[in-house]
Amino acid sequence: MSDITNLTDKITQDAQKKQKQYIKKAQRDIEKNEQNRKKQIEQQLEENIEQFEKQRRTELSLKVSDIHVKARSRLLAARQQLLKDLFAESLKKMKEMSAEDFNQFVRTQLEQVQLSGDVEMVVGQDSTKYATEENKKVWQKAASSQMNLSIAERTIPKRSGFLLRQGEIEYNFTFEAMLSTSEEELSSELLNLIFDGE
Repeated sequence: MSDITNLTDKITQDAQKKQKQYIKKAQRDIEKNEQNRKKQIEQQLEENIEQFEKQRRTELSLKVSDIHVKARSRLLAARQQLLKDLFAESLKKMKEMSAEDFNQFVRTQLEQVQLSGDVEMVVGQDSTKYATEENKKVWQKAASSQMNLSIAERTIPKRSGFLLRQGEIEYNFTFEAMLSTSEEELSSELLNLIFDGE
């Protein structure tokens, strides 16, 4: 019987040892799993933080870019408005020139075109105040001897300055057309002068 008791004790002791080993192994596995899970959570947290920071930097960059674009647009609009105002002021001054200055303008243009034969001059509606009989004679005298200049009774609506017509050919010396032609090349020069300090 003592052999059975010894055997039972031994089996019990072996079972207890195995139980302790299983428990230790299970605890090690649990700890290892917890550490792995903790590392995964920490890694995921770092990735989430990194992704969040990247997203915030991108959003901030987009907002800064948007602000920059809007500021440039407002500056460009201000520059364009300033140019528009400058050209409007120039047109106004041209329309208000003295009769003597207008006659000089007509003489200069007649000399430049160097036409011969029948040429018709059509005055702009806003410049009819210069088309006095006396000035018409001055303009005809200013024409070259090869040019037969006649002044039309009709006018160019809502324009100042004049046109010269010879058959199908037309020379446009209206102030609006002259300003429009020179506006593009003058715009960059004026902007450089106005905003030179930037």
